[in-house]
Amino acid sequence: MKLSEKINLNKIIFDLYKKDLNGLINNKDFNLSDEQKNELIILGQTNECKTLFERINNFFEKNINNEPLELSLMLTLILQRYNYFYKTELQWKEYCTNFENIEQKNPGEFFLTYISQFFDDQINLYNNSYLEIVEEFNIEKWNKNFSSDINKLLKNINNSSNFQEKMQNCENMILFLQDTKNIYSSLESVGVENEKQQFLAHTNELKIIYQSLNHLINEILKDIIVV
Repeated sequence: MKLSEKINLNKIIFDLYKKDLNGLINNKDFNLSDEQKNELIILGQTNECKTLFERINNFFEKNINNEPLELSLMLTLILQRYNYFYKTELQWKEYCTNFENIEQKNPGEFFLTYISQFFDDQINLYNNSYLEIVEEFNIEKWNKNFSSDINKLLKNINNSSNFQEKMQNCENMILFLQDTKNIYSSLESVGVENEKQQFLAHTNELKIIYQSLNHLINEILKDIIVV
């Protein structure tokens, strides 16, 4: 059996969209019109991740400045998540060409043998890319303690001794980035506002990517256990 047949990443992504869709249209705080709800439903009526992402992007551009603010924030999250999913599916197809005849193994061994390297490489890529951003903005000049915390988290991810440890270190990064109150207070009244907003946008994107990566891994593990 091929790895691409064992793990249908396309199906997993569209199943996640259904969950995100339900969360969007059933949340009264977003105040979506019936027209918007129907459009969101129609967005998912495709089997191509590229098409799904492009449709989400179009919806995002039409509605990003609409009230309430919570909707704009959620649309930003959805857009960045499915941009990541779209890129990941392309990378997954290429990765799977290396595994045309996989062996049956217990779920944990199967994941570590055939799948963990894919996500390990992704984490390295995104982590090092964000490290370059941290260095480019020289955030130490804004707040030394904040800079030290960020760099320690990045270093821990890069220095992880195994995949399980790397995922735990990614979770630690997510928890740190979710504490927006701490982040904003750490950067209050320092630096150039435009630079800080750019840095915060990159930071939010990393958080969404690591959260989305974690969602994919959890769904893949469910598939392995069931199959």
